Amino acid sequence: MLAVLSMAALMMLSLMLMLFSSKKAMREDAIKRAENTLQGTAENIDNILLSVEESSGNIFFNLICNLNQPEKMYTYCEKMIETNPYVSGCAIAMRPGFYKNRKNFMAYMHRLESSDKPNSDSPIVRDENFGEGPYYQQTWFYKPLEERTAQWLMPLEDTDTSEEPMISYCMPVLDSHMIPSGVIRLDVSLSLLSSIVANAKPSPHSYCAVLDKNGSFIVHPNGNNLIPHTADKLEGESVKEVVESMTHGEEGHRRMTFGDHDFYVFYKPFTYAQVPYRTNLHSGWSIGIAYSADDVYAEYNRTFKMALIIGIVGLLLMFLFATLIIRHQLKPLTVLSEQAKRIALGHYNEPLPRNKRWDEIGRLQHGVERMQKSLSKHIGALEQQTNTLHERNMVLHAAYNQARKADLMKIAFLHNMTNQMIPPAQDIARDVQEMECMNLMNDKKKTAELVEDIQENGESIAKTLNHILNLSEEDMRKEVEKNG
Repeated sequence: MLAVLSMAALMMLSLMLMLFSSKKAMREDAIKRAENTLQGTAENIDNILLSVEESSGNIFFNLICNLNQPEKMYTYCEKMIETNPYVSGCAIAMRPGFYKNRKNFMAYMHRLESSDKPNSDSPIVRDENFGEGPYYQQTWFYKPLEERTAQWLMPLEDTDTSEEPMISYCMPVLDSHMIPSGVIRLDVSLSLLSSIVANAKPSPHSYCAVLDKNGSFIVHPNGNNLIPHTADKLEGESVKEVVESMTHGEEGHRRMTFGDHDFYVFYKPFTYAQVPYRTNLHSGWSIGIAYSADDVYAEYNRTFKMALIIGIVGLLLMFLFATLIIRHQLKPLTVLSEQAKRIALGHYNEPLPRNKRWDEIGRLQHGVERMQKSLSKHIGALEQQTNTLHERNMVLHAAYNQARKADLMKIAFLHNMTNQMIPPAQDIARDVQEMECMNLMNDKKKTAELVEDIQENGESIAKTLNHILNLSEEDMRKEVEKNG
């Protein structure tokens, strides 16, 4: 467990260092990729706009040769829509009174249905009006004439139309005297432009947006949802800060929270490419790329999760293998421990399992085997000595019982002999007293009889003592023979 914990600590430390460096490198790579994507998206949008501008230039050179033929204007409009996949509508309008037989003239052709894909197969229809009010009072007509320059116009607020929002490239038409007499207007659908940019987004959850100086969308982040049309209606303080920076023409990047997701927003002013005869290179637009933080660190998160899973699985496998190996290596120790318990209980002759190992455990088991054999031999000798001592103890116990029995017999014999000696001694004592009395009375006959009784009693006592002495000498001789 300590080894696994140590390895886990080292692995987590190295993993954190590696992932920190990887995250830093991925962040720098994401910034570079975002900048390249931002530049590529700007060039893609500019290419679309430039193709529309060049188309208007082409139609202009054909148009100035046929200004006196108003009916051809419809043909030019239709061909313009057919040849340029990004143009959804085309209008050619002349100043009121330019044609003597017509007070006002505007040729307007457009696709019947909007589409978010180029080369739509929607039919091209002719329309006499555009928006509410006369065309010559609308911004797209009088502004290019007054400023005498071609320019891109945002969705016009003073033009109430049921068509989808669009941006228009308006170029003044010069007559033979180089006097602006009309306007060519080419319409580009915002949904079409947005969808083209959205389909080229670098990551699944990234967005591109192009804003004009008023905060209106030219390219919407969604590609389809163009409501609201102004970015300042979006919710979120961080979103408003980004929109404010973009409308002020600033360049940089910020972290933004939109909805429930975090984004890294990279933005800069949108500039047109410098090509001959192109004017108004500073449009006042600003382009931004919003990278989802999940997309920026998607590979990092996958790598982190994979490394974490692999590390955990590796540690678990290491712990499992280490446990199995240690148990296998220590199994003989368990056997030796059980055998030691059996030996402690007195089972000295039970054989140990065979062991062919020559490591420390093997040497320990061989030592235990030698100890077990030595203990078995020593215990056998002790048991043999114990049996011998037990046998000798039994013999001594029997001898002790015999000696004790003999002593008791001797005591009984002596007691009997002593009892036999008591009557003669008492008779002698009585006879001696009578002799003293007889001596005083000078009765010699009686005295002689007493002396004779005393002699007989004395001989009886002497015989008894001789008998006792003879028995004692015989016992001593037997004892000497027995010990000798």
